[in-house]
Amino acid sequence: MTTTQPNPQLPPERFPLRTLKVGPASLLCLATVSYVDYVTGYEFLFFVFYFIPVGMCGWYLGRLTTFGMALLSGASWFLVDVLSDHHYPHEGIRYWNSFTCFLAFAITGLVLHHLKESRDEEQRARREMEKVLAELQDSTREIRNLQSQLQVVCAWTQRLRLEGKWVTLDEFLTNTLNLRISHGISPEALAEIKRELSKDTPPES
Repeated sequence: MTTTQPNPQLPPERFPLRTLKVGPASLLCLATVSYVDYVTGYEFLFFVFYFIPVGMCGWYLGRLTTFGMALLSGASWFLVDVLSDHHYPHEGIRYWNSFTCFLAFAITGLVLHHLKESRDEEQRARREMEKVLAELQDSTREIRNLQSQLQVVCAWTQRLRLEGKWVTLDEFLTNTLNLRISHGISPEALAEIKRELSKDTPPES
């Protein structure tokens, strides 16, 4: 029976390679955003662009890396705010704003990472379903093909002629129909065995 081959899994080297690409790219993006934020001054609201490097880590890398990038982005925002000579009525406001930025970065990155994992899981489930459906279609096609043909059975050995070869019923069920079989004894055969044994047992004197 023809069966579809499963899709080969991605090599494990892909994930470190992705980390080597996305990691430096997100750091470069954070450095660029921080520099532009510093040049433009604190009058321009540049907060939203810090989500870009965090989102890159959340989509392509793991939770720990995303959390680290969120922490680094919050620290960068704090440093830029200090270097921009942004004065507050109370210095604690600066720390509170930095913590709020970090919290927003972390939540957004982790939510994006969760969405990516959900999408990947859905795609894996869809591929498994397509594989099962393809196997079911192959099995149905094979069974219909067998039903449309005249099956020749040996009158003496009870073997079936399949594609020019004589196979036993067990081989046919196992190899052709992919069935798991076991052996037992029918009541009729058991009664026949008992009758044969009773004939061979000598009567007691």
